[in-house]
Amino acid sequence: MDHNQFESVKREATKLERQLEEKVARYQQLAQKCNAQSSTTSNSWNQMEQGQTNGGSTEKEQAAALQHDIQRSMQALQDCITSRLDPAANTSHQMLVVKRYREILFDLTGDYQKAHQGWQRSQERMELFKGADGSKGGGEGQDPAMDNLLRERNHIQNSLNGANQTIEQAFAIRADLGAQRSGLGRAQAGIGSILTNIPGINGLVDAIRRKRSKDDKILAGVIASCIFFTLWYLFH
Repeated sequence: MDHNQFESVKREATKLERQLEEKVARYQQLAQKCNAQSSTTSNSWNQMEQGQTNGGSTEKEQAAALQHDIQRSMQALQDCITSRLDPAANTSHQMLVVKRYREILFDLTGDYQKAHQGWQRSQERMELFKGADGSKGGGEGQDPAMDNLLRERNHIQNSLNGANQTIEQAFAIRADLGAQRSGLGRAQAGIGSILTNIPGINGLVDAIRRKRSKDDKILAGVIASCIFFTLWYLFH
């Protein structure tokens, strides 16, 4: 029954993994496309924005929808692994399967974060191009205050991205420690059941200990008698 339950949850985790992998791949393609376009001139950005407006849904809307779906899928896979797959694992092979799914989730999370950083950098470049175009239209140079704000925002975002990666690693370590604790708990329970199924084992150990103590006392008495007889024989 436990094996069937584990296999059922495993199939669900595999389905969630494939969905998350597909969404992350789509988001990476979108981020790469926007990053390539943002590396060109501001005129390319203006043409891209005009095409987005004429075509209906913008790439920003697509990215926002994908971000929401990816985060929801990551949370669903995390809950499936932690709350259902890990408790159902009883054998060493099943525990290795749980570990593999944790590693898959960690890798997909890292891929998503890298793609998200690229997307944010492309958006920042777009804002810079917009500011440059506005400044040229007015016959003045680029606004230094806006430039400073964008640089400051970039530094803050990089710090947040680093903090998110550290938190993800901490969550992965915590999950592994939880799995190890569950394994130790199951091993302790197994030892307890073995001790329960062997009646009188504690009494047997005590009897062996008392027998050994009695033998030690007899041996000590014999040695003392021999020493006493030897001394008596030498001095008489």
